[in-house]
Amino acid sequence: MKCLKCIYIISIALLGTFDLAISQHIKRENIIAIHNANVIPMNEEGILINYSIIIRNGIITEIGSSGTIKVPKNAEVIDAKGKYLIPGLSDMHVHLEGQAWNIIYPREKKFSTDEINYNDILFLYLANGVTLINVMSGFPEHIAIRDSVKKGNLLGPRILLSRMIDGADKAWPPPISTWVNNPQEAKLSVIDAYEMGYDRIKVYSFLSKESYDTIIATAEKLGMPVDGHIPVSSSVEQVAESGQRMIAHSEEMLKFTTDYSPDQIDYFSSLLSKSNIWLTATLTTSNNMAKLFEKGEVQLAKPGTEYLHPQMKGIWEYLFENLYKPVANERKAVVKDGYEQFQKSFVYDFYRKGGKLLSGTDALVPTILPGFSIHDELLELVNVGLTPFEALRVSTTDAHRFLGDLEIAGTIEKGKVANLVLLNSNPLKDISNTRNIYGVFSQETFITAEEIKKRLFEINKSYENLIQIKKMN
Repeated sequence: MKCLKCIYIISIALLGTFDLAISQHIKRENIIAIHNANVIPMNEEGILINYSIIIRNGIITEIGSSGTIKVPKNAEVIDAKGKYLIPGLSDMHVHLEGQAWNIIYPREKKFSTDEINYNDILFLYLANGVTLINVMSGFPEHIAIRDSVKKGNLLGPRILLSRMIDGADKAWPPPISTWVNNPQEAKLSVIDAYEMGYDRIKVYSFLSKESYDTIIATAEKLGMPVDGHIPVSSSVEQVAESGQRMIAHSEEMLKFTTDYSPDQIDYFSSLLSKSNIWLTATLTTSNNMAKLFEKGEVQLAKPGTEYLHPQMKGIWEYLFENLYKPVANERKAVVKDGYEQFQKSFVYDFYRKGGKLLSGTDALVPTILPGFSIHDELLELVNVGLTPFEALRVSTTDAHRFLGDLEIAGTIEKGKVANLVLLNSNPLKDISNTRNIYGVFSQETFITAEEIKKRLFEINKSYENLIQIKKMN
């Protein structure tokens, strides 16, 4: 046991050394030149062939044809010939590991703060080109993590944090969510989240209509956007006009209809596309849920799970055994039919009517791999009818349009933050090429594919050691 502990401590120390090296790299190298890239700027459709970009302190300061851009002598030069440069991707619906999840674990399986390494957890997103995440059930400890990333002390994607609020005794227990019994408690929960430093509020399914309305009104006064589910006490029509900023899943409509006809799809897509509300489709969530019902054990061990923190693996197993496995066959068929017959057509119709769409995966749901699953969601969007360019726009430009900061991020233009992904192949020809990453630009540094591979290997070994230690304690 002592040897295993030593191995684990050494592995953590090695990761700390890696992080320190990145930190030193950030401070030392503040000018990066990307030379001869094929740039997909996303402010317009098309490719800028053989362009060069100068990045100073994480900001794009020059962009132009390679023959017109002078590369500073002290720049770190990246030869991008034959590569394709896109803005960083976004996952606008994720969940992170944290102390709150210990509520579902027996005592011997709980994870301490020291055993949850956010360097590793967040790296899975950067490794997949995701430079922005929206955490839709944030915990108090995540506030410090978000701020560390913002200050450049922790390498990771930009983090938005929502506090989840729900009716009492229905779904996720405190401290995962905040339960409220009446409008007064609902009002206080929003004020508390605001004072703690959360960015947004997430409403869940079992709020009373009165509590929901109070949350919307209180959050509006405080300047906090509200996202989330459509409470069963409300309706699609009411939420469309409520001031709620975003609906978290395309499956939310299925709470209010069993009619999958083109007329019903047209009704919902027309209603929501005419409103000011955004939609995170999370099609990969529903697709994977249907697969989970059919081949649960196989799906829980899919490639990529070796990079999951053991706490998340435990959450997957708990949810599968307690929520998914007991589901009746009739209900399983409803989920599959809802995805196949309603959600896919609805998302396409909503988007074609001018609806505002975001990319999100609901990472932490069983089989949804953090970071990796954004590529599955982009493929889902293309499969339902979006072009590769449109799918990329949903995950880049539109995410920042949603946040209201498109003037500083979301496209490749002079003056924008240089959160970028360099790909080996053209994603406009095949959206699956977003998986084929040559390197990622984030927080004033360039992380190569080789560094990503090495780091993932180290993360896997670290988790293997942690699992062995917990088994022997």
